[in-house]
This record gives sequence, structure tokens and C-alpha cells, in this order.
Amino acid sequence: MNLDNIRCFVTLAECLNFTRAAAKEHITQTTMSRKISALEKELDVVLLFRDTRQVELTAVGHEFHARAKELLRLYSETVDRVQDVQRNFTAELKIGVGVYDHTLLNRFLESYVTELDGRVKLSCMQWPYATLASDFKDRLIDVMLSTEQFEPDLLQFNGEQLGAFTVNDEDWYLLLHYSNPLAQLERVPLSALATQTLISLHPANSSLIQRSYRDVFTVKDVISSNSFDTKLVLANAGLGVAFAPPFVFPVAERYQNLVLRKTDPPYDLRKFRAYYWKDNKNSAVMDFVTKYREFCRRNGPEGP
Repeated sequence: MNLDNIRCFVTLAECLNFTRAAAKEHITQTTMSRKISALEKELDVVLLFRDTRQVELTAVGHEFHARAKELLRLYSETVDRVQDVQRNFTAELKIGVGVYDHTLLNRFLESYVTELDGRVKLSCMQWPYATLASDFKDRLIDVMLSTEQFEPDLLQFNGEQLGAFTVNDEDWYLLLHYSNPLAQLERVPLSALATQTLISLHPANSSLIQRSYRDVFTVKDVISSNSFDTKLVLANAGLGVAFAPPFVFPVAERYQNLVLRKTDPPYDLRKFRAYYWKDNKNSAVMDFVTKYREFCRRNGPEGP
């Protein structure tokens, strides 16, 4: 079975558009179509419904997509593993972090890497939290540092094997432009946010975001950003207020118009947790988890 054809199918199945899929794979649309047809012929199944307007997966296509992703993952891991053996690595550790969490990892990683003494090949990727949780479920990463927002889904998916511990659970800061009248307060009442525009990393539309915060506070409007830095840029320009966990500072100090204020009552938007699968046979995973958990106990709030 041609792995390149399988890879092209997975790309197409995830964007459901021949033009975009071909561009991602750096091939022509005609070549992409030919590869999918060859795969369907080899399997003797129909993987896709396609016409001039849309592409949809068949029931068989959905089933094959899940198994194809696993096949590609195993192939990639096999290639990496034999190459690592050639380079004298004993194991590989893949860490995934979310929007803010790299700062938490930075506190620990330097000393940990020194201990490894080159025996473990370590990689680290940063993704939006939804993508990160999906990759963790697919076991594309070994350890995930994330907010706890997807924990119920992970517990439902495989609660028996999910391991987790709290890395940070401190109250968040409110970021404001220095000219904002609320910046004159030592603590900002959450009720005062009713006059403010909130800058959010949440991808949903404004009304859905406002409803999600409704039990805690209300805001006048919501504008979106897709990274912590763009959130800071918008707040620094005075376009709105934003929340951020305290451990990301002094990163924000380079944005000279910003001031940080705590709220009344204190606002604990999200806890930050480390996640792993207990049945992961990779010895490097449990070594990392054990030492990072102990580091968090010594250097920050462990939480429940």
C-alpha cells in the first residue's frame, strides 16, 4: 500500500477540498485526484463522495481516516525509532503545549535536559488548545501541558488511563491600557467589565463567548485574537481588556502601554495541568512526569 497515497487521503479528509489538500501536499489537484482514485481502487471501496461543489467522506472513508492516521503515526514512529537507535538515543519524548504553557515548561526544562545527558530525543510543539487535545487523544504527543477545559472530554474518552496533575492554579491578571479609567483602581471589580470590550482567544462568535462568561461577569463586546502575543498587541493599542495567567509575565513588559490589575473577586479563569497516558510504554514519559510533578510541588501550587 502506497503511504504517500494514504497521506494525501488523510490531508484531503481533514480539509475536504481538493485544491487546499493539493496545495498542502505540494502537488497538483490532478495528481491528488489520481492518488485518491488509486487508493480507492486498491482497497476496492469508495472513500469519498465528490462533485463539483463539495467533498464528503463516506462511512468507509471515516473508518479508514482514523486507521490511516494511526498507520502513518506508527510508520513515522518506526522510522524515528530506528534512526534514534542509530544515533544512540534510548527513547523519544514528545511534549505538546498550549498558548501559555511553554512558560511553565521553561521553568523546568533546562535542568531536566541536563539530567538526560543526550539519552532522550525531546521535541516540543505548541498548538491551540483544541488541536492539542486532539493530538493528545491520537497519541501524537506523550505529555500535554494545557488548561483543564478539555479534561471532561479526555476522561470520557479514556478516563481509566488518563493521568494528570496541576501545574499552576493562580488567579489571573486583567490587562488594561494605562489610559483606561479602570487602570486607576488597585483591584478592578468584575462588575466594572460591563463597560469594556474583552479580547479573547476563544474562536467562537461574540455572543457565544459572552454567554460563556455570563455567570462570572458581563462585557460590552468581544474581539478575537489567535495568540497570546496578538492579544497583548490589541490590549496595548487600547482596543480592549484581556485576562492572562500571572506566570506569563514579565513577557508582557515589552508592551509599554499595559498595566496589570487583579480583580475583585479574584478571577481564576483556568487551571493548568499536565496530562499523560498511564499505559504509555515509553519509559521517558514516566521519568518526565515524576520529575516534573515533584518540581511543581516544590515550586508552585499543586492544586487538587
